[in-house]
Amino acid sequence: MKKLKLYLDTTIWNYPFETHSPERTAETLEFFKMVRMGLYEVFYSEMVAREIEATQTPRRHLMDQLISEVAPQMLEATNEVEQLALEYLNKSVLPKKSRFDAFHVAYSTIYQMDALVSWNFQHLANMNRRNRVLTVNREKGYNHLLELVTPLEVFSDEKN
Repeated sequence: MKKLKLYLDTTIWNYPFETHSPERTAETLEFFKMVRMGLYEVFYSEMVAREIEATQTPRRHLMDQLISEVAPQMLEATNEVEQLALEYLNKSVLPKKSRFDAFHVAYSTIYQMDALVSWNFQHLANMNRRNRVLTVNREKGYNHLLELVTPLEVFSDEKN
């Protein structure tokens, strides 16, 4: 069976170290356990790296260490990614203040990820946003189906 190709946004790298939501932390740790088992191909981008770089220490060091351990593949920044991200912002698929989120979606689309995995329910992991993304993607000729999901939605099938 083909491994799922998953783009992990910054929230996924952050949640193993969160204390305000123990349930999400536990689910994220379970997700990373499955990643370490090699069940998925995981990816990230320069945008994730930049968001992590802006995080205060010691959290930043913990996130960097997790990335080193998991060794996701870094997706290359391209003009096509930038143009699609700007299209999401210009068409109000994502709010102007959500520039990084627009790039996460653009990377996931251009590189044909099976899913963008996020705990960001407001801007990413929700059905309304997914539908708006898919509409713009179809208009631009990107017909690959991209899911916007939480870690729980990725591994719930694997746990049965």
